[in-house]
Amino acid sequence: MKHLALSVVALFLLASPLWAETETGQGPAAVEKKVSDLEREVASLKQEIGYLKMPVVPQRLTLCDRTIPLSDADVREDFEREFYQLVQDKGLLTILVKRYSKFFTVVSGELKQANMPIDLIYLAIAESYLNPRAVSRADAGGMWQFVRDTAKREGLFINDQIDERYSVTRSTRSALQYLGQLHDEFGDWLVAMAAYNAGEARLREAIANQNTRDFFQLFLPQETNRYIFRIAAVKEIVGNPKKYGLPIEKADYYRPYAVEEVTINVEKETHTATLAQAMDLPYKTFREYNLHIRKYTLPRGVYRLYVPVEKRETFFKGIEACPYVSVRQEEPVSGPSDGE
Repeated sequence: MKHLALSVVALFLLASPLWAETETGQGPAAVEKKVSDLEREVASLKQEIGYLKMPVVPQRLTLCDRTIPLSDADVREDFEREFYQLVQDKGLLTILVKRYSKFFTVVSGELKQANMPIDLIYLAIAESYLNPRAVSRADAGGMWQFVRDTAKREGLFINDQIDERYSVTRSTRSALQYLGQLHDEFGDWLVAMAAYNAGEARLREAIANQNTRDFFQLFLPQETNRYIFRIAAVKEIVGNPKKYGLPIEKADYYRPYAVEEVTINVEKETHTATLAQAMDLPYKTFREYNLHIRKYTLPRGVYRLYVPVEKRETFFKGIEACPYVSVRQEEPVSGPSDGE
């Protein structure tokens, strides 16, 4: 009520100059502008008042086409724990909505090509907040938070110079490949996501001992149980930003991530600044697009680069001036062969 009273006072103070100017003979155009300004202020105040209301948990919610049974008291309690903790952090949610828009095209494109649920993008948000540079205490890295052994098993190349866990494109493909394998084994996307978090061995053990494959009936480690409900909460809030007090203008969204993957052959040790110059990019920007490159120099070998789409022609022309670097038209057969 205090906030509402302050809003009314603010409107009164805003309105006072309008009538004062009207009485002194201010022209119609000025009056119309004042009215328009007041209307915008009223709309803004309504939004601020709306922020003060406690959000209502949705009546119906699905994840990967699976209905979450919120009518079940235990399920609702688990969901509310994640939902209410997340919905109160407007700053974090603003960042997540903007990053979701930034990476949606590239991740959704891979999901569609693999014929997998679009909702799996929310798993990446839960894993890393869609931060390709994220590193956990357990040394899991990248947007999809692979540990080294799992990353290598799923086809990501890692050595002293290259770590493809930090490649948005490659790590996404490997994560979807892994999730697809888990779904093939467990036959349920929620259980597959739980296995992504806890490991497939732990889920096999739980299913074998509890005689159920229903995620909502499985007794799992608390973190794994929370993980699925966190993904569901992320989907609900990030997928409906205005509903939860996040009226972000399109002009304020981050620039969409759009790159072309190019394979290069390096005949002699080359400094990566040379590649940045070929793209006509500041070195910092070049590295942000190529996070998988971990050193300043690349030894002789075959590598993948990620070129912003608008710099494609610039790069193909610029690379011609690099004496020991050439573009390969074919993909490397067994990944980069750095110094091998």
